[in-house]
Amino acid sequence: MPVWLWLVLALIVLYWVLPEFALHYLHIGVVARPRVVEDCLCLTFDDGPGEASAEVLDALRDHGAKATFFVVGGQAAARPELVRRAAAEGHEIASHGARHRSAWLLTPWGTFAQLIRGRRSIEAVSGAAVRFMRPPWGHMNAAMPLAAAGASQRLALWSYDPGDWRAAQDPQELARRIVDHAAPGQIYLLHDAGGDGRRHTARALEIALPKLQELGYAAVTLSELLAKEEPIGFGRQVLQAIWGVWELGFERLNRIQRIGDVRSLLRIGRVTYRGLPVTLKSGREVKPGDRVGELHFRNPQMAALGALRAMARVERTMRDLALLIEADPRYRDLEVFFGISVVFRGPRRWGFEIQDMQFTRWRRFVAGSYLRWVMSVYHPQGLERLQHRREMLEPKGIFITREEILKRFGPGAAKAARVSRPDEEG
Repeated sequence: MPVWLWLVLALIVLYWVLPEFALHYLHIGVVARPRVVEDCLCLTFDDGPGEASAEVLDALRDHGAKATFFVVGGQAAARPELVRRAAAEGHEIASHGARHRSAWLLTPWGTFAQLIRGRRSIEAVSGAAVRFMRPPWGHMNAAMPLAAAGASQRLALWSYDPGDWRAAQDPQELARRIVDHAAPGQIYLLHDAGGDGRRHTARALEIALPKLQELGYAAVTLSELLAKEEPIGFGRQVLQAIWGVWELGFERLNRIQRIGDVRSLLRIGRVTYRGLPVTLKSGREVKPGDRVGELHFRNPQMAALGALRAMARVERTMRDLALLIEADPRYRDLEVFFGISVVFRGPRRWGFEIQDMQFTRWRRFVAGSYLRWVMSVYHPQGLERLQHRREMLEPKGIFITREEILKRFGPGAAKAARVSRPDEEG
């Protein structure tokens, strides 16, 4: 292959491919999913101001919600009254660039011009400083981080896209997706311009916002959300981003499904047990070759919530697990569910039996290495905790029977708890 062709390929990889992967997909150095403990989230709107902006602002005002608007410089100049109204009502104004152009089509100097001109034109209209920039479609190139720094802005993406940019959306279905994906620190990608006007987005907000409030969530601006963030070092941020991609791929490859809604901290898969035999207190034996349910904890979300809130949320998820194993044909014939953990206080509380790792030496090594790695990446004290408490981080099996799950968390258990509560309070 000619040298010039190698040089072209190298340019493509260095200027477009690597930055896109690192910034857009790994979120290295980019705001995408802050570690927030409080039940707050952020609604963001791109491409405006546009045809639906006034209706979106009305919905936000009527329900006491705040949002961040990533506006296009040219659009802001054409509809300045909408930008000023958003700022006056307490919303945050951010940049979507001077024009709605992909970073893949911009030269380095074009990228600088896109960000700096966009910031200046938007600030001239809004009268407020623009702290964040979201490139159209989230596209990145190698000049984007430098241009953002030169424009005194942080690059910001999103953690969930409900797809309101598609034409002919059903507002009820769009609202359902918004509510189902509510989680602390969630950043939604929505639109108030383009296509058919995005008026279905405004109608969906009228449905979704009251439900989010019922769930205890507050919709805040991006700056307010980041003010509640628990900061982590850059190195750990990179490790968490890479590990998050790995876990997502692992779940899809092994057909591991979520238990309950998106806030769930547990996943489940149907697997063949490959450890050595285990006898539970009930007398039930778990033998190699048995079909069992394997439980997986969502480490990033647990780390973000903290120990007490994570335990409370897992306990709620156990009720969803009880419903799932009765309703889903894939799990109706399973009598035992297990996982591997280095944390045991919560599992004991939920009715799990803690068993020494009854696995082959190789699997014991792999499981232990995996869990220690997860602890080092996600625990607030990271490697320091590993070094000082290594003897307490021995991985063990946690087992629970179908009968125990249904007894503690099934519909009958919930009803019994409600019936007994008046006596307890009296």
